[in-house]
Amino acid sequence: MVTTLDDSRGEEIITPPKGPNPFLAKYDRYIYGAVGLVGFLVLWWAIVDFGYVSDLYLSKPLDVFTAFVDGLVDGTLATEIWPSVQRALIGFVLALVSGIALGILVGSVKIFQKLTEPVLLFFRNLSLLALLPVFVVFLGIGEESKVAIVWWACFWPIFITAVGAVSSVERILLNAARTLGAGRLYIFTRVVLPAAIPGIFPGIRLAASNAFTALVAAELVGGAQGIGIYINNAALRYQTPQMYAGILALGLIGILVNAVMTGIEWRVTGWQRGLTSK
Repeated sequence: MVTTLDDSRGEEIITPPKGPNPFLAKYDRYIYGAVGLVGFLVLWWAIVDFGYVSDLYLSKPLDVFTAFVDGLVDGTLATEIWPSVQRALIGFVLALVSGIALGILVGSVKIFQKLTEPVLLFFRNLSLLALLPVFVVFLGIGEESKVAIVWWACFWPIFITAVGAVSSVERILLNAARTLGAGRLYIFTRVVLPAAIPGIFPGIRLAASNAFTALVAAELVGGAQGIGIYINNAALRYQTPQMYAGILALGLIGILVNAVMTGIEWRVTGWQRGLTSK
C-alpha cells in the first residue's frame, strides 16, 4: 500500500498495491518447472563435459536424446515398449480388481480387519526384491511371474487405501440412509462406494506408478523383450546412451500414466468438488 499527498487539497491518497502479473500468476508453475528442467539439463551436461563423471558411466543429455529418438525410429527401443506396457497393464488391472474388492470386504466387516491385520501388516512390509525368488520358484521366469510381481506391487496401495476409505465412511450417512428405508445393496452402491472412491484414488495412482517400478525388477529375472531387459543389455554392453534412453522411455511412460490417472480421478470425483466448492 502506497500513501501519497495531494498538494491541491492537502489530503493523503492511498493507492492500493499492484497485484501480481496475471500471466505469471497463471503460468508460474510451468515457468518455474521449465527453468528447473533447463537448469537440471545444464548441470547434467556440465558434470559430464568438464570430466567430473566419465561418459562411460553418464552420457550427455543430447547423446541420450539422440539414442532415444534413434531407438524409436529403428525399432530397437520401440519394440521393447509394448511388451512392458502389456505386462504392467495386466498386473495393474488384476491388482485394481482384487485390491478394491478385498479392500471393500475387509473395510466393511470389522471382524475381518481385526483377523487379517497382523498378516497384512507382515506382507505389505516385505521387500519386493526379497520375494522375486519366490515368484520365480512358483511361476518360473515366464510372463506369469512378471505379471505376478507387478500385481504384488500394485495390490497393496490399492487394498490399504480401499480398507481405510470404506471403514472411514461417516456413520451419519449410513444412518440417514437406513432411516429413509434404504436396503443394504442400495447403501453399499449409492452411499459407501461414492463416499469411498475419493479416498481410494491416491492408492490407485500410487499403484500405477509402482507398476513400472516393479516391472523393471520383474524383467531382470529373465525374458526376451521389455524395457528392463533393454536397459540391462545396454548396461552389459557399455552402451551408455542406449541405457539412459531406456530409462528416459520408462520415465516418460510413468509421466503419461500419471497424467491419465489424474484425468480419470478428476472426472470420477467431480461430484465431490461440486459439493465442496463455494
